[in-house]
Amino acid sequence: MSFKKACFFFCITLAGLFSLLLIVSLIPRRWNISSQENDVNICVNQVGIHTNIIVPVRNNVYNWQQFLNLKEIGKQPSENYQYLGFGWGDRDFYPTNPNQIQEIVPLGIQALFFSRGSLMRVEGYPEIPQSHDIHCVGVNTSNYLNTVHFIQNSFELTPQGQTILFVRSDESDASYYEAKGHYSILRNSNNWTAEGLRQANINTPLWAGIPQAVMFHVSRNPN
Repeated sequence: MSFKKACFFFCITLAGLFSLLLIVSLIPRRWNISSQENDVNICVNQVGIHTNIIVPVRNNVYNWQQFLNLKEIGKQPSENYQYLGFGWGDRDFYPTNPNQIQEIVPLGIQALFFSRGSLMRVEGYPEIPQSHDIHCVGVNTSNYLNTVHFIQNSFELTPQGQTILFVRSDESDASYYEAKGHYSILRNSNNWTAEGLRQANINTPLWAGIPQAVMFHVSRNPN
């Protein structure tokens, strides 16, 4: 087979795979979702190519100060954060947040195929952030705690059960922590978000690799 034909078939294969993934991203994991008691809201927002799970710092169900030191979060830490945003991603790409193509391509390829590990991103908010696309779903106490435990179990902890700070952001009220799990093309940051939402019985796409798919299906959950 000539080089041109090989390139042609490779491009056709990629286009077919991409089209298939787009179709699968429109299919919900469950067609019938019943509403649940609205004890507390779980919110999801999209920032660029990432999605985050946003929950209150404290409510009558759980207080995150039992697990995290709010004084570690962000360039100007505050004990007055009212909400926390959680995300999971590649340890090299995530905190760097590249915006130049010459940085995005090599770091992106490394993250998808040769990741050296993962990090949890935690951002503090004084109120629900409205600067990016966001959707909130009311869930019952049991399902809310399921998501809380999922998030906690994503952190790498010391033998004493403490989170491990990796680096603070120089640009936002966020910090990065050592995390469990292997980042790859098959499980990226949006897949992680979808996994956490499913713990709270929130419907997600069959394939959740792109943020738009996660946001679309979350918006269709009953409130």
